[in-house]
Amino acid sequence: MANPPSKPPRGIKTPKETSGLLMTMIRALSATESNEHREIEKTALEREYKRCDQKLEELISMEHQNLARVMHLFTSVSSEINLSRERVQAAKQKLLACKTLLRCKRDELRKFYVESIEQHHMLTQLTQIEQIKEVPFQLNMLESKNQYLQCTKLLMETLQISNNDLKNIDALNELRVELKHKKQALYNRLLDELMNHIYVISPQSAKSFRRTGSDGYNSSFGQSTRRSYKYIPQITTHKDILNDNNETDINELDTEKFVPIAVECLAILFKLNDTIEKLKSTMQTQLVEIVEKTTKQISTSNQSKNAGEQLVTLVNGVILQFYSVVDAHQLFLCSLDKVVDQQLLVNVNKYDLKYVWENIESIVQMFLSNYLDVNSHSDLVIKSAPIFSNIDLNVFFSKKKIQRPKQCLFKFSNVFESSSDLLERPFTSITQTQTMICTSSSDNIIYIYEPLTMFIQQIEQSINMSTCTLSLWLNEYIRTVFLDRQHSKVATTVESITKQADAWHAITTSEQMQELIISRPLLSSTVSIWNNICQIKKLVITMPEYASHFLMIMVSISRSYKETCDSLFTSSIKLCDNTTKLVSYLWIQKHDLVDYLKQSHNWVRREYENKSKKNSLDELKRYTQEADKLFENLEGNDFKVTSVSDINQLRCLAHLLESMEWFGKKLNEISNPESKHYLVPKLNSSKTDNNNLPLSLVETLHQLGKDFLDISDNILLYLYLEVRAQSIYYLLPSFESTIGNTTEPKVLDLNQSVSALHEAMLNAISNSKSQYIFEGLGEVMAKSLVNHTRNIEMIDEIAIRKIIRDITMLKYNIAAMLGASQVTLEKTIHYYELLLCTPKEILEEILEKGASFSEAEYLNLLQIVHRSNKNIEETTSLQNDLKRLSDILSQIKQTFLI
Repeated sequence: MANPPSKPPRGIKTPKETSGLLMTMIRALSATESNEHREIEKTALEREYKRCDQKLEELISMEHQNLARVMHLFTSVSSEINLSRERVQAAKQKLLACKTLLRCKRDELRKFYVESIEQHHMLTQLTQIEQIKEVPFQLNMLESKNQYLQCTKLLMETLQISNNDLKNIDALNELRVELKHKKQALYNRLLDELMNHIYVISPQSAKSFRRTGSDGYNSSFGQSTRRSYKYIPQITTHKDILNDNNETDINELDTEKFVPIAVECLAILFKLNDTIEKLKSTMQTQLVEIVEKTTKQISTSNQSKNAGEQLVTLVNGVILQFYSVVDAHQLFLCSLDKVVDQQLLVNVNKYDLKYVWENIESIVQMFLSNYLDVNSHSDLVIKSAPIFSNIDLNVFFSKKKIQRPKQCLFKFSNVFESSSDLLERPFTSITQTQTMICTSSSDNIIYIYEPLTMFIQQIEQSINMSTCTLSLWLNEYIRTVFLDRQHSKVATTVESITKQADAWHAITTSEQMQELIISRPLLSSTVSIWNNICQIKKLVITMPEYASHFLMIMVSISRSYKETCDSLFTSSIKLCDNTTKLVSYLWIQKHDLVDYLKQSHNWVRREYENKSKKNSLDELKRYTQEADKLFENLEGNDFKVTSVSDINQLRCLAHLLESMEWFGKKLNEISNPESKHYLVPKLNSSKTDNNNLPLSLVETLHQLGKDFLDISDNILLYLYLEVRAQSIYYLLPSFESTIGNTTEPKVLDLNQSVSALHEAMLNAISNSKSQYIFEGLGEVMAKSLVNHTRNIEMIDEIAIRKIIRDITMLKYNIAAMLGASQVTLEKTIHYYELLLCTPKEILEEILEKGASFSEAEYLNLLQIVHRSNKNIEETTSLQNDLKRLSDILSQIKQTFLI
């Protein structure tokens, strides 16, 4: 391949090619036909050459000065170049001479070079030895200033030099041993400081429970304030390992600065795996130490608080410290990841936060097991997150096993699910004694449930699990231990309340009435039962996840108490002797009569009816109809009435009436979603609300409330009927239609009995119910007194006037009690007064004033009067009087129709 054209040097102009022009001229001259033409061409060429010469001369004259200056410069440069060539040639000659001389001294120079290298190495080693001798002092000084990173680097560099460059110097053997001891001591100190920061310094910064009121505990049962223990990691992942320049800023209590430096130092010491294994093996023991120290501190500093408050304070304090421990471990793990990435370390046996949480869960389980009395329940087993690694934790978590007798009043079927496969192994047998701030009891879960639940939620969020081991353990404990014991406890309490000798006689005091905001006393047993239900209701609020279980207990308590009260009421009104029965018991068994009374406008529960009709003709008519209905239900029955209910028994029934009504309304309040006293006010949106509160059980509880109100209604009706039955007892003592019975009605005894009953009812039941019981009583008395005349064979004027006087007193007494005149009793007095009149006077009064009584009552009246004046003529006139009575009544009826 031909070489490419090159640019000519600067200042050298390429001569123009003139051969082409010359040839052109030659060809032009050759092509001419004549000499003349050639001459012409020649003349033209000469002319052009002259013009060119002239132009060249002009140019030379114009650039004469520049041309002269260039020629001068060229001459100077050429002289310098020549001088340089001469100097280079002289230097070359000198170098050749030196080369010749060096070649002659080569061996001698090599010897001197080797000797100089040996001398330099010896000086370096001496310098290193002098520096190494000062290293122990420097290490001590750096350690005293907590400059661990500089100390570690200096120690490892010194060990590397002594084991490599100075390994053959025997005089340094003792120093090597000392440095190895220094390395082990530094590792031990770093490890101790690291564990101290993780398990001591960090938890101490979290002890907010020391401050007054920091435990968030409210003295009200089950109402501990919900403290939000939201776990927010305090360590950022972008934390840089501190360098030597800012290491001097480290404070001995500054965990965030110390841990990254400690990790880097341990990496330099090649002790990361040893450190990790040590942290893992001692983690549970250190956590136990935190629990024990916190327990001792609270037991000595919070002696003024009760056991529940102290336990809440302890749990809150331990949880806060465990949060700080997790923060410290996260800082350690972040620093470890950064060092591994920077130094490209391999085979580092790292752990994660899940492992830390698992150990914490195990310690919390064992820590709480003694306070919750888990070990006395043989059926509960515990699943530990990691299996304990050959650590004797019995020294800290131990107590004597207590056997508890089980008592059960209520039986529940299919309440708790068996979960034998949930937990894996039981607690280890424990014989030592643990420091405890309160007595072991399953009820302690009530106080600590809220903070413990929040703690579990944080664990599950941190390890990204739906259910952690601690949650499973807590759920299993509550279902198999706490709820079971709660059942037994409540059952025993309710049984003891209902089995007391004065359970149905003891009533609330005035102070208790003010506290309950009631106007009439209640049975103390009813209030006690309600207090137990309130305790269970608080558990529904405190532990909403188990609301269905607690609601089932409430339903069982209410149902059992209802059955007991119903049985008590039945046994109170029914005598054991089947041949002797109370009239009121006879009436209360008549379902048609009971329905009639409940549907009557006089029924006290019909509060929407207008009571302004009282004492009106319609109201009086209804009372009369009720009296007639009562007597209708006695006809055709052969009952011998020998006694009436004792007033004390009726007073107890009155207290039971108010108690059943109050209790039923309370149950309706807590089972009504619209009520402010609802079980869980915010959870009433579906068939099964957000906290597993089935509406079927709520409806059952609501129905039980209605059942208690029905018992109250039945007792009220019984008292209503018993007051009227006593009227029959005193006014018709034998309750027989035997002719010739001269027994007088015991009106005064009835008057005294009614007064005592009225006073007892006023003090035991509300005014409206008391008014209902005694309203219409005058009509029943009047009916009884009129019916009593059927047994009169002969009129005794003295006896009749005595009866009239007694009835008058009874009338005034009833009127005073009810605040209304007793028209019916006034008519009854007039009826007895007619017994002292002649038949003619009776008939004239009917004709003049109208009929005040029924035709049967007038017939009975005329027969008694005629029988008292017994002779043939009068017997004949009786038929005439009866016929005349019928005519008069017919005439009056026709007049009334017109």
